[in-house]
Amino acid sequence: MNDTSFDGQVAVVTGGASGIGRSIAEELARRGAAVAVADINAARIEETVASIEALGADALGVACDVTSDEQVGRLHDAVIDRFGRADVLCNNAGVATLGPAWRLEIADLQRILDVNLLGLVRGVRAFVPAMVARGSGHVVNTASVAGTWAFAWGAAPYITSKFAAYGYTEALARDLRPRGVGVSVLCPGRVGTNLGESASLSGAPRESIADWVYFPPEMGEPIDVELVGPIVADAITARTFAIFTHAYDAEMFRTWRDDIDKSLADAIAASPAPPE
Repeated sequence: MNDTSFDGQVAVVTGGASGIGRSIAEELARRGAAVAVADINAARIEETVASIEALGADALGVACDVTSDEQVGRLHDAVIDRFGRADVLCNNAGVATLGPAWRLEIADLQRILDVNLLGLVRGVRAFVPAMVARGSGHVVNTASVAGTWAFAWGAAPYITSKFAAYGYTEALARDLRPRGVGVSVLCPGRVGTNLGESASLSGAPRESIADWVYFPPEMGEPIDVELVGPIVADAITARTFAIFTHAYDAEMFRTWRDDIDKSLADAIAASPAPPE
């Protein structure tokens, strides 16, 4: 039997035309959602929209740079004009900057935070107020396993941005769950994507990106990006907060946080209702 758990829902996926974003967009479409694909790459948008439509789902492609308030606003307007609402928001657009922490250029850190942190904030500001008004919806913010522990040397800009993304998303969950809106943070481990295409170096004495990529052997081999979409879709349905793609990463995190889902739920249950 086909999974139709998202039948009748509208999903918005930024960074949705390649890699993890495309995997999420296509999986939500398979499960019945109409999908708005936002990306900065027009050619990839066209390919992804065609792929989603071939699955029998409705799709909308929107060129969008998540560092622009205006463009994120236009994305919102295009989604509302076409579908009338957004039920699921996946803030997935991201970039990678690598380099040693003590040589980090301020401008490079500002750039990566503008995408990997403020891109999430812009998406939330555009789409979440209507979810709060309805008392329903779900937000998935893509962070990284690099947002839960500093697993490698030479990745300070990326790790900093992903820790910020994780922290913002946990705070968002505290604010939104009492209002009926689910929140998840996606923390992928090693996944075969094209993120390296947008990678840059900051204050690094070597010219090669490969010189600044290191993964501890315990983290295992990269998984196929097509496996990520089903993991995320299942987590949205289950209202899971922390989403991991690798068991090792999940265990590392839960050792540190002592099961974040339970601790977060207990904290929210024990808290007074937040002010309007």
